[in-house]
Amino acid sequence: MATYLMQTLIAGLALGLAGSASAEGQSIGDRVNRAELAEGGFNLGLFNDGERDGFMRYGWYSDEDGVHLWDRSMIVSRSDYESFSARLDLQDLTPEHVGLRYHSGTRYYLVDAAFAEGQVTGMRSLHGPAEATQSAPIDHAVRDGAMVRGAFFMLAPVLDMEPGDRVSFDWWVPMRDVYEAVTLTAMEIVSIDTPAGRFDAVRIEQRGGTPANDIYVDEASGRVVRIDVVGQPVQYLALPDQDGAG
Repeated sequence: MATYLMQTLIAGLALGLAGSASAEGQSIGDRVNRAELAEGGFNLGLFNDGERDGFMRYGWYSDEDGVHLWDRSMIVSRSDYESFSARLDLQDLTPEHVGLRYHSGTRYYLVDAAFAEGQVTGMRSLHGPAEATQSAPIDHAVRDGAMVRGAFFMLAPVLDMEPGDRVSFDWWVPMRDVYEAVTLTAMEIVSIDTPAGRFDAVRIEQRGGTPANDIYVDEASGRVVRIDVVGQPVQYLALPDQDGAG
């Protein structure tokens, strides 16, 4: 949600990395709630024009090696499936490794990138039956403070954002190998209905990247319970069984 699935419904694939800076001058790593960073996640159903059409399972945990992110998402009607993982530095949340396998129709995309000493190196490739593999190397300097775009679904809850809070950063889009400037802004507390019930949630706007999203974080649990793809009839909604396939 990650990530690629929302993007695919609109204009193509995009998952990326983000460099962070808050309005208060602190890094995102300085601002996160470390207790919530230890472990978390959510299982949302994907709804297209109000009809169930897939899922997003997203989670993270921390250990001595860093913060580990993972996402498993699917658009059933398109037979599109994403498997994403990343390892982040435990202190500043900058990436150490990013991996993606994205199936779309008969093709699949692979991204593998490693980060060390200010450089990102790796490969992007497109594979399909009865066609030559298309590959492009990843090899360039990392923008200061860069971290994985997929992490912003984790950032929304672990930053404990309240209405009026705002944080800005860049993310790098591995599929296109470009940076985009992004801002998360906590707007207001609203009551929303989902298949899992009603929640009072903080609405957090993500703007500047493609696509834009509104992320709703439940006040009581701190869990993401809804994500809207702005300008599209696509929503990800909390399910009655958060741990089930739904």
